Amino acid sequence: MAEEKGTSLLAYIKEHDVLNTEQDEKKQAQQESLHAAHEHAHTHPNKKKVVNRLARIEGHVRSVKKMVDEDRDCSEVLIQIAAVRKALDNTAKVILKDHLEHCILHAIEKGDGSKSLQDFEAAIDQYLR
Repeated sequence: MAEEKGTSLLAYIKEHDVLNTEQDEKKQAQQESLHAAHEHAHTHPNKKKVVNRLARIEGHVRSVKKMVDEDRDCSEVLIQIAAVRKALDNTAKVILKDHLEHCILHAIEKGDGSKSLQDFEAAIDQYLR
């Protein structure tokens, strides 16, 4: 019985990995399409803020990994994962605001607001999945 569960769990994991790989490939293709459609030169005024936040998040994720390696309590690990997710969401808000204020407005000024809004909607849909 235990061997059956182990085998079915292994089959489930392999199937899940295949599905994740397919989803990752689709996401990458969509992101490349969005990037190609969003090529204009500009500076991001919040770039330093975003890079600093991501560096802190990166350190936080390493700390969570260390907690798992040290067999820390699951609830403690989950709390820290929730904190990382919140930090990522807050960083995404900064990027979103920057995009609205600079990319969309830039496109509207150039008369290409409709295309830019469509690209923006696609990016939001991708983010909210």
